[in-house]
Amino acid sequence: MKDQIDSSSEINLNAASNMPHPSSSSKSFFAFSNTINGAARGAARVAQAVNPSNKQPLWNVPVATEEDVNDAVAAASEAFASWSHLAWAERGACLIQAKEALLEIHDDMADLIMQETGKPLAVKRDLPAAASHSKLETKVVTDNDELQVTARYVPMGVVAAICPSSDPLMLAIGKLAPALITGNTVIVKPSPFAPYSILKFVACVQSLFPPGVIQALNGDVKLGPLLVDHPKIQKISFTGSVEIGKTVMAAASKTLKRVTLSLSGNGACIVCPDVDVSLVAPQVAVGAFLNSGQLCLANRRIYVHEDIYNDFMQLMVDAVKLWKAGPASSDTAILGPIQNEKRYRNVKDIFADSQRNGYKFCLGSGVITDEKGFIIQPAIIDNPPEDSRVVREEVFGPITSLMPWKDEKEVISRVNNTKAGLGASIWSGDIDRATDLGEQIESGMITINRHPAPIPSGHLAGWKESGIGGEWGFEGLLSCCNMQTVHRYKMPVAPGSAEAD
Repeated sequence: MKDQIDSSSEINLNAASNMPHPSSSSKSFFAFSNTINGAARGAARVAQAVNPSNKQPLWNVPVATEEDVNDAVAAASEAFASWSHLAWAERGACLIQAKEALLEIHDDMADLIMQETGKPLAVKRDLPAAASHSKLETKVVTDNDELQVTARYVPMGVVAAICPSSDPLMLAIGKLAPALITGNTVIVKPSPFAPYSILKFVACVQSLFPPGVIQALNGDVKLGPLLVDHPKIQKISFTGSVEIGKTVMAAASKTLKRVTLSLSGNGACIVCPDVDVSLVAPQVAVGAFLNSGQLCLANRRIYVHEDIYNDFMQLMVDAVKLWKAGPASSDTAILGPIQNEKRYRNVKDIFADSQRNGYKFCLGSGVITDEKGFIIQPAIIDNPPEDSRVVREEVFGPITSLMPWKDEKEVISRVNNTKAGLGASIWSGDIDRATDLGEQIESGMITINRHPAPIPSGHLAGWKESGIGGEWGFEGLLSCCNMQTVHRYKMPVAPGSAEAD
């Protein structure tokens, strides 16, 4: 998107192999606080997240209290009165400065993200710019001699952004930028499993905004409910599991808060018989195992036409067996660890269930050997049952399923036989055929001849239990706004007329 603010630029956090450890000259960077009303704030109680590469505790972070929440909401409410009335370009200028500030801390932030998420040094990490989006203009709906009807978009107020532990800073910026540019004030809550990059980003950029416009609170299990229940917060933007998303929606209903819920997926991939198998199989593999499968849009159910099934499977296995999982600091690891122990145990359970039921592993096995970190080597299962856990559940780990298909109607039925509806991909030499197949899939995002990956200009919204509302794109701006319709009658109604009566 473009207009007053350039949307094409991106922040590229390329991790260098010789980045400093927190004990180096960058030590002061690795101290963390909450940000409330433009100032750093500690807490009587602190917590630590764990480095998933070695299971060692990381740095102390403050645990916010109910008083901190109330102070942050009060500051955000006060700041909203003036921030919402700034010109679009003025708010955009603040966001551009925030982008530049993030670039200035490039190396330290890359090191931090590596340690809190387990993303390998060898893997390029891209973050969207913290400033983009077209201006929302007032629309004229009706205009005649008697009446003009206009519709305008106005900010909601205080927004709480609740973020996950996978790609924490990227997903936080995806919530912050549209909310701020449209005139809202934001309180961002990181996952307790990965709080560091979000807290540091907000601490580094908060001085570029009026106090109270952008704030960050780390907390325990009580913090999310405090934000969702607070009567002065107007909207919750939540990314996470279906289970917690339903809890958020139920709690938000008590105050009729607006919600955007970006929830779990169970991505399907259809490979047609007319593709170049040697070209497509490695790309489908990337879509399955990128970030060790810890992506809501990952290829988890891969349906390959029976005519090319065996060749495709062998080529995919040949590609993936070269991708070893290891500690994020490793020079050779392509795949990193699972981000936290809770998720690691769930992925292990899926592996064990698949082995226990005798499913055929064409790569890997059902046996997980515990290492120093939450590391699991990639695995591919050959044609598991449609009702198996590895097919029905969002594994969120480095395991995927290959299944043959013959009839288009039948494969579409199998693809749609899920409660999830976030993303899917189709690979074919016939673009029109692929598009027709995609339009039959019950999913918010369809990708043709690429693995699913959202871009800032494309709206991402889940169907079914994959979410309510969406983020990114022009429509993502609208999700941060209320619409106000103004009816302007050009002449008063004369007293005693039929209309007046």
